Amino acid sequence: MLIHLTLFRDGEFRQLDIRLPPPTGLGLGIDHWEGASVSTALQYAQRVFEPNLGYSLSCRRGLCKLCAMRIDGEVKLACTVALHDGIRIEPAKPKLALHDTVVELSLVRVKTDKTKPQRA
Repeated sequence: MLIHLTLFRDGEFRQLDIRLPPPTGLGLGIDHWEGASVSTALQYAQRVFEPNLGYSLSCRRGLCKLCAMRIDGEVKLACTVALHDGIRIEPAKPKLALHDTVVELSLVRVKTDKTKPQRA
C-alpha cells in the first residue's frame, strides 16, 4: 500500500512516499489496508517510518473535524476516509499549513462522507 504525502516543514512543502507493509501481524486488528481509515495508516506511519509526522486526530468518528486534510484532491476527514493504494494526502489548505498536514482549521470547510471505514 503506497501513500503519497505532501508535508509542510520548515516553511516549504515536500513530498514523502511511504509504502506500508501488509498489516497482518502488526497488532492493528486489521487484515488489509484497503478499507482501513487514513488516520489509522498515518498513526502507523508515524510510529514506524516518520516519528515527526504531524497530523491532528481526536474523536476518530468524524465528529470533531480535527483530522481534516486534502485527500485525493478533496478536503475530507482522515478518520472517515477509507485508505486505498496510491492515495494522496496533503494539508487541507496549503496557505493555512502549520506543520505537515496540520492546518489552522478555523477557515477550513470539510466535505463529510457518510460511509465509515473499518476501525483498527
